[in-house]
Amino acid sequence: MRIGIAIGGPLDRIGAVARRCEEAGFDSLWIAEAGRTAFVQAAVAAQATKTIRIGTSIALAFPRSPVITAMAARDLSELSNGRFTLGLGTQVKRVNEYRFSTTFEHPAPKMAEIVDVCREMWDAFAGKPIDHRGRFYTVTMGPLFDAGPPPGPIPIYLAAVNERMLRLIGTKADGFLGHPFTSPSYVKNVARAHISEGIKAAGRSDANVEIAQSVICSVADDDEAARAGAKPQIAFYGTTRTYKPVLDHHGFGDAIEQLRAAHAKNDMEGMVSAVTDEMAETYAVTGTAEEARAKLQRYEGIVDTVILNPPWIWSGTSRSDAYDRLIETFAPNR
Repeated sequence: MRIGIAIGGPLDRIGAVARRCEEAGFDSLWIAEAGRTAFVQAAVAAQATKTIRIGTSIALAFPRSPVITAMAARDLSELSNGRFTLGLGTQVKRVNEYRFSTTFEHPAPKMAEIVDVCREMWDAFAGKPIDHRGRFYTVTMGPLFDAGPPPGPIPIYLAAVNERMLRLIGTKADGFLGHPFTSPSYVKNVARAHISEGIKAAGRSDANVEIAQSVICSVADDDEAARAGAKPQIAFYGTTRTYKPVLDHHGFGDAIEQLRAAHAKNDMEGMVSAVTDEMAETYAVTGTAEEARAKLQRYEGIVDTVILNPPWIWSGTSRSDAYDRLIETFAPNR
């Protein structure tokens, strides 16, 4: 099982963190799109490193033209000398509509077409004519002549929680990016099952799809402090109905209404109090360094790559301190 790490934060610090992770022996760096664009952060990490894999986990698919996405990925592949992975996600309906003023429609078919357009555009950079006339996009004009093809194939990984997107991954993608709000059981018995259905339907093999799973990881000097660090992150994710199947899978489905009610009142303490110790143990890797290393092994044999995510919601810990903890605890070269 390979170990990657999610990084982010101020742009003037990303390069140093990326270099530390590379020197520590981590397999990959993964960069989310939240307050900052994933592609700019990935560019900073690419310039600061030489060998480590770099991926977006995730870049938003729908607010951008797929051609713009393909161009950015092509540039990042060039900048990193072929180390870049394009990780895409749909985000949820409310965020698309009210933050990005983007229509949220038929997410799985639309994402499938975005994957097609990206790959066709990369072929067009190599001189192949493009004539895409799809349900959502029409692209019949190739790129300008000042950029050639990427240095090699650009893998496309997709984020998914529910059945249709998971099946799409098996059918069309190079990898699965599991949401941090999950568990080994959900990955094994739900995510992998639906991905396998897609793989079988497309006549592919399991080797065609990497399973890369993000994990909320809170390391502290004692168990209670570690769980306390993870609970706000779980509470934050648990307010979103899209993730209810993850709660239902372990019998915690009733918690979502309590979480949403507290969130509507801006009652952060109420949200956190709705997350039990059992939920924290289920949806996060927590504990002292030794305990956290042992708990991470729950994913062995279930995923190909685990992506460590430090809690960032109301954690009371600075990003730099959180990275220090994760690097010191999990660095393959420690």
